[in-house]
Amino acid sequence: MNILLLTSEFAPATGGIGTYSREIASAATDLGADVTVIAPDYAQDTATADRALPFEVRRFRGGLHSMRDLPCKILLARSRVRMERYDVIHAADWPFFIPVALSRGLTQARLLMTVHGTEINETQTPLKRLAIRSAGVFGARTEIVANSGYTRELFRERFAVDAQRINAVQLGVSEFWFGQRNGRAATRAAYGLAPDRLVVVTVARITRRKGHLVTLAALSTLSGELRRRITWLVIGPDGEPDYVDELRRLAATTDCDVRFLGSLPDEQIRDIYGAADFFCLSGVPDGSGRVEGFGLVYLEAAATGLPSVATAIGGVPDAVLADETGLLVPPSVEAVARAIAELAEDTDARSLLAAGASAHAAALSWERCAAETYGLSRSAKRSVENISDGLAVAVKARQPDPTPHPA
Repeated sequence: MNILLLTSEFAPATGGIGTYSREIASAATDLGADVTVIAPDYAQDTATADRALPFEVRRFRGGLHSMRDLPCKILLARSRVRMERYDVIHAADWPFFIPVALSRGLTQARLLMTVHGTEINETQTPLKRLAIRSAGVFGARTEIVANSGYTRELFRERFAVDAQRINAVQLGVSEFWFGQRNGRAATRAAYGLAPDRLVVVTVARITRRKGHLVTLAALSTLSGELRRRITWLVIGPDGEPDYVDELRRLAATTDCDVRFLGSLPDEQIRDIYGAADFFCLSGVPDGSGRVEGFGLVYLEAAATGLPSVATAIGGVPDAVLADETGLLVPPSVEAVARAIAELAEDTDARSLLAAGASAHAAALSWERCAAETYGLSRSAKRSVENISDGLAVAVKARQPDPTPHPA
């Protein structure tokens, strides 16, 4: 199968769509497809990094998408489609929907378009809807892929498309997150975390919709004894300055140990996951129209054996299975506080949810995602034995350390 994937976001830029494009292209390649990715160059020399990827990357001049870029993307898509015979042409995000739709007369390939969530709301302006309708973007030849059941329903409601034409394919989690990491004790020592500390970790950009203030308020309502036993590690870049300032100011007034670690490499995040007790991300509804289409970070934490405290917004229930891989609660301070207290105080519940989280992450591989998206034959790389071994390691890692530690 020959696949052309066009994306407006890719490394070295960071973001969910860039991750999606890289991982699904890698997985499709592993399944035997020939994949070419078309991505912006961000005015950087990416040749060395691109050569290290298992698929071909062709760069075009550009950066983060602007509507001014649309004519150039239309010409780009049409020229690439003419160059070679493709079996699948895949617009990985909405900036390439119109360009791919306007190229359909040049190819007999299957036309795929992936919707992720937020862009469904962002394309509801009269001008964008007119452009989408005029180009016949969601015509009979277009196959629509949604990254969660929630996103599928949101798209169906906004565009009045028959649900049978929308294939919900959950995202995957990279093998990287199942990989080797530093030992729990060593990582805790490196960050000055005592063996008996309850470590909660959040990984997300510090923005309103990620709900850091909800988590902080929830921690502040816990009993004094429990609150003083918890360390909350906040990992991720700053978002809205006023929100970040308020979070840091309030964190300084609590007697809970709150640490802002900023952006960290994935290797360090993986080590911290292994040293933590559970993951917490209490996203909240966002009036701006941005939504949590899936929640990949929950799966990355789950791959290391971390259960989650999560709020049931958007597509998060696809990433966190209620009472199986974590605690899924309404986006309120009281509900998040109860969930944190439950996981903090019940080690047996943490161990059971850790095992469920690992199994769920193992089942949602990128190989599965690529196979379901493109109709590829799936190999059994992640075997049942490997999954079982991963579960055993994850559960064992969550057990109390029998080695005596100095006070």
